[in-house]
Amino acid sequence: MNVRDLALNAVLAALYVALTVINPIGTGAIQLRVSEILCVIPFFNRKYIPGILLGLAIANAFSSLGLIDVAVGLIIGIIAYSISYFVKNVWINAVQYSLLSGIFVGLALNYVLGIPFWFSLFTVGVSTLVMTLIGTFIFKKFGHRILP
Repeated sequence: MNVRDLALNAVLAALYVALTVINPIGTGAIQLRVSEILCVIPFFNRKYIPGILLGLAIANAFSSLGLIDVAVGLIIGIIAYSISYFVKNVWINAVQYSLLSGIFVGLALNYVLGIPFWFSLFTVGVSTLVMTLIGTFIFKKFGHRILP
């Protein structure tokens, strides 16, 4: 990784953290995490995986679940980006990322806070799907102008 790629990853991480932390409904069972728009970037270019994972870990450290949310977020990202190595369709990757988010966040919220799993799976999964589909559209249309 050259200096430029390192800097872009740092900016991506900082942007993810800022968009998550300033959002009053960025965590919990009912969430609309605008920063999830950025999570599709590694589906277009794998060199941005470290920046997204770092941003995700830092942002999740601020949630009410703390380290559990950090671990869950990293697990989701690692599994989703590993799957994307084999699945090249960015739309399918947006869906699988959203489904993984719904499942793992739903399990964590159920285990720690007792929130019903199916409710969390639905609310987190659907909100993540909306954001990742928006992100996929944006980066498919304008990604070549935004990120090298």
